[in-house]
Amino acid sequence: MHPENNTENNAPATENAASGSGLPVASPRSLDDPNATFEDLPFKPQLTEKQAKRANQTFKGMVLSIGFTVAILIPVLMLNPAPKDDAFESDVNLQATAEQTEQISGFEIFAPELGEKEYANFARWQANTAQGVPYWEFGLVSEDKNFVWVRQAAESNPTWIALITDAATPTEKRTIGGTEWEVRVKDQSTYLIADFADSTVVLSSDTSVEQLNSVAEQVANDLK
Repeated sequence: MHPENNTENNAPATENAASGSGLPVASPRSLDDPNATFEDLPFKPQLTEKQAKRANQTFKGMVLSIGFTVAILIPVLMLNPAPKDDAFESDVNLQATAEQTEQISGFEIFAPELGEKEYANFARWQANTAQGVPYWEFGLVSEDKNFVWVRQAAESNPTWIALITDAATPTEKRTIGGTEWEVRVKDQSTYLIADFADSTVVLSSDTSVEQLNSVAEQVANDLK
């Protein structure tokens, strides 16, 4: 009996012989298959000599462009070194600004003598405010970069204080420098509020309660 001439049986034998192995040769994937690779292309693209030269010139141009950019940036960076912490210190003359403000404020202005490593990063008289309460304010930066915001007004009222303290919640009364201060807290900020002979002082800080208490003691000693 002759074996049946079946083409389905003959195809794998032919493919195996061509590949030289016992495993079937995988058919190329469709180009629509997301797993298709370069090997599944029906042809392998070849760059012509001109195309290869053009691609090489583009790459060289990119390298040269980067080199020129670096060469320009290096001297610019050398001429502009990174700023030091001292560069951020303000030259505000707190005492001189306070003397000028006191002539128009109508009350005794608090402006402490600053230590060697302390400085005021701003100082101003707020005359035209939305709350209708003019006030003196300045920022005090200590040696370790802790910050205390000082505000002082002669015509303060509960609404102004609520706005200045961002509606912070009163938590306690605290005696500092012989003066009773109301303590308010909101988020990371602590506020100290006290009434003096002719003005109300509001102190605030979100960096150091110790520094806040220190400034409160200075205020109490200067204004009482």
